[in-house]
Parts: sequence; C-alpha cells; structure tokens
Amino acid sequence: MKKITNFLKNHSFYLAIGVICIGALAAIFIMPNKDGNVKNEANPYAKNEITDATDLSELPKEGVIIVDEDDLDQTDATSEITGEEELSEPVINEENAEVEKSAITSENNTDDVTAEVTPETFDSTTASITSEPFFADGDTFAWPVEGSVVVPYTDESTKHWFSESLNQTMRTFGICISAEEGTEVKAIAKGTVTEIVEDSSTYLDSSMPYVGKLMVIDHGNGYVSMYGFQNGTVNEDLVGQVVNTGDVLGTVGSPKGAFISLGDNIYLQVMHNDKVINPLNYLDLSDQAVKEDSVDIGFAE
Repeated sequence: MKKITNFLKNHSFYLAIGVICIGALAAIFIMPNKDGNVKNEANPYAKNEITDATDLSELPKEGVIIVDEDDLDQTDATSEITGEEELSEPVINEENAEVEKSAITSENNTDDVTAEVTPETFDSTTASITSEPFFADGDTFAWPVEGSVVVPYTDESTKHWFSESLNQTMRTFGICISAEEGTEVKAIAKGTVTEIVEDSSTYLDSSMPYVGKLMVIDHGNGYVSMYGFQNGTVNEDLVGQVVNTGDVLGTVGSPKGAFISLGDNIYLQVMHNDKVINPLNYLDLSDQAVKEDSVDIGFAE
C-alpha cells in the first residue's frame, strides 16, 4: 500500500494527464451518439434537434421506401419519388436509337437549310401587279399587218360582198387585209388569247366563208378580235396567255375558197358585247399606205 501511495505521489502529474486524455477521447467518440449530432455536419449553424417521429413505425408507410445501402446499384439512375410516381431511365433499343439518330441528323442539317434560304427583299415580298386587258371605248386598234383592205366589212344590215372566185354574194362580218405569205400577224391590242379554232367555219357565222385557223383574243370591256390565218401558221402556245399590242400571233398563208382570187391576205373580225362591228371604225386610219391602197369599201349589188 505504501508503494502505491509513493507511486501516486511521484507520478500524479502523469496520471492526471492520462485521465484528461482518456476523457477527451471519450467525449469525441461517445458524446455525439448521445446528443444526436451528425458527424461531419455540412452546415455548422444548423440546429441539432431530434425529430418528433423517433419511432420509424409511426411514420406513414405510403410514399416512403427504405432501401438498404448495400443493395444500391451505383449505375442505376432510377430514383423513387412517391408511391404513385416513378421516374425510370428509358430503355434504349434499336428503334429509339434510330429515332435519336434521326433527330440529331435533323438538328445538324438545320444550319445547312438556313444557309440555303435566300434572304427576302422588297421585290420578293411584294406581289406583282398585272393589269387585266381593257380596251376602253374610244381607243383605237393597231393594224395586224401592213397592207390594203381587199375585202370590206358587211353584215346583216348592209349589202352583200361579191366573191369573184365563187361568183356569188356573201356576208363577211369582217375585213381582209392583203399581205404576203409568211408575213407576221400581230395583235391589234392587249388581250388574252382564249382559244384557237382549227376550222373557222365551226366558229363563225354559217354564211361566213372559210378563213383557215382562227385565233380569238379577249381585250376586255366586251371587245373581242378574231384572226383568220388563211392556211398560215398559228402560235398555239399562246392559248391562255396575255399578249400585248404588236406581239406576233402567227404568219399569213394563202387563201382558198371565196378569197382565193384576192391573193395572200389576213382576215380580221371584231365584236363588242357579242355583236360584230366594223373594224375600220376602230383601226388607226392614220397609216396613209393602208388608206391609199385600200379598195373602195362600197358594196356590190
């Protein structure tokens, strides 16, 4: 006993140091478990409070899923949100991969498509205004060819025209203008080519002589002109097209039948509101060559 007492007296300082160290270690490893503190707490200012629901059995079972840490798969991206909702990683199969590849390709092609788009300008965004053909009352027609009038205009209210080749009288409902075969026939005014008739006798009045292929042009305001090409050529591509004054419609040919004795010529008929009118009342008569060489437009008995 005496030895112990002497040992304590001689080594009391070291013993005290040892006790303090043991106490410090105990405080570090034992005390946090009793107070409910979390080791390595991220927020040093958070309060260390024990939740009221200390018994897990009291917690509602719905919406809570307890998973053992050992069963967690680090490669599994699935996370449970609630008992009714579940977000899962989509399964990638060949079909999905093909769709994804197509989407990526579309995105990559966006730049190419954008590069090919031509920037809009004022001209490209402004609608073009095309005026409809309109022959106003009081306007004059241009001549389809340069030549003299070899057949005058006649209708139901006038005397007949006498055809020497047929040795008979007839109605003309228009005029014939002399021109050599192959001469260009031009539009007398702006208009729309509505049709081309192979045989004029199927379109004109039954008493009207044959004048070959017939082109019909609508000039608007009820005015229509018709050209008999006397077996000449016709530009059939013009059907449905708008032609301007002086545009070439075809060429003059050699006549036959009632007009064969007159030489090469072009037939012209004009109508207004479905009634035939005298073209000479609308043609520009300032052309002296036409006037001087024209035949007497008086009517044969």
